[in-house]
Amino acid sequence: MATIVTRTRERATAVSTRCQGSVDCQPLDSMRGICIDAWKRYRRIQGPLQSALLSLYIFVAIVPALLVMEGYLENDTAALAKSTVTQYGLSGSTGQLVESVFSHGKQHHLGAALIAAFSALFIGINFGRVFQDVHVRAWEITLPRHRNDLPRYLAALLGLYGLVLLVLFQAKELQGVSFWSGLALVPGWIALLTLYFLWIKRMLTYDLVPRRDMLRAALITGTLIVAVVMISSRVMTYWINLYSGDYGVFGVVIAIFFWIGFSSAIVVLALSLGPSLAERKRAREPVPKRASPQAT
Repeated sequence: MATIVTRTRERATAVSTRCQGSVDCQPLDSMRGICIDAWKRYRRIQGPLQSALLSLYIFVAIVPALLVMEGYLENDTAALAKSTVTQYGLSGSTGQLVESVFSHGKQHHLGAALIAAFSALFIGINFGRVFQDVHVRAWEITLPRHRNDLPRYLAALLGLYGLVLLVLFQAKELQGVSFWSGLALVPGWIALLTLYFLWIKRMLTYDLVPRRDMLRAALITGTLIVAVVMISSRVMTYWINLYSGDYGVFGVVIAIFFWIGFSSAIVVLALSLGPSLAERKRAREPVPKRASPQAT
């Protein structure tokens, strides 16, 4: 029996060694090599933990600000909830639960605004800190010793608030417009998100990484986020109905937090892909030929 166990262990070790060798031998300029290298970087930067932190900061800081902005933009305090129910086609009971989560009274505008401001200053500002930490680890760079990060964190958060406000304006102006008509705005949103992510990447890393090396990852991030939003418009219905049927109001919160976490994981994965794409580009660049010495 001991001999069988020993042989099985040796075979498993040999298979694991061959697989690891095959993975390590993948050329970096191949698509498989890029994916493997990006996955290694994702694990090195503790991707799941960073995604969870990013999700928490977005949920605590962005969602209250979203409700406050919607409350001041719309006369109906339940406008956001009603548009969500209509857009995702939620059932009657689920729709009532969503309205109970997102609706609030006008008499609490000031209190809600103060809570949103508090969440932004003391919790949401860490949104930029997570982005900076992920980039520093992924690109393996060292930031300047004497620096002031807080204004940069605040700028990154305010930029995100600007995007949220733009989404609310768009939703207000496109009420009643068909889904296919809204597709015309997709290229614009991809371009806008690409510029936003490229800006905060460069800002939070103190321009230590060339712009061209970060551009592809920023474009991939913006494209994936738009794709998630479009897919969620078709899938979120079943997801919220599933959770709300079992957990009620708490299920609605769980479903929303899940999609925030899923989007955060995509963002961190795309960030991990940036250095790998830059390495691939450098590996494919032709080596400049040395000039032959002239005869004297």
